[in-house]
Amino acid sequence: MKDGFCWRHFFGNAARFRERLICSYTGNFESDIFSLTMSQERLLRELCLRTTPESDGISLKNLADCLGLSSSAVSVMVEALVQKKVLERRASAADRRQVLIRLSDGAWKCLDLYDEGFDRFFAGFSPEEHALIEKIALRLAAAADDFDNEQKATRGTRKGENK
Repeated sequence: MKDGFCWRHFFGNAARFRERLICSYTGNFESDIFSLTMSQERLLRELCLRTTPESDGISLKNLADCLGLSSSAVSVMVEALVQKKVLERRASAADRRQVLIRLSDGAWKCLDLYDEGFDRFFAGFSPEEHALIEKIALRLAAAADDFDNEQKATRGTRKGENK
């Protein structure tokens, strides 16, 4: 299928670009940064959207709610990312019993590197091409969210049928 080949090529190049950016990073990341699961990458995306380098982070429960996952599942992902020095846990200033999750300083530096890399990569594209790429990226993100929601609904239906 021609379309399938096109998208495999597109995502393959995106993965190569991502790997080159990470390889050029010389901070605290360990070599197994490439072994992130899709769920872990989704967790990182949510943290990027909901926090800043200056913020204390968000609670595990809030993060789990944003992801539509159980706190225990998110806790396992967080622990793996803490071990890779991508995330940090911090006690809340407002409630010392509450632990907040945030991106590490090294992770924020890596995101800055991504931004610089993307700026260089897309520098030769026209404003119209930028707009088209953004439109496609937003549609891909929406399709991925729709797919995730369908998968969750299917799992919920299957669980209900087994009762």
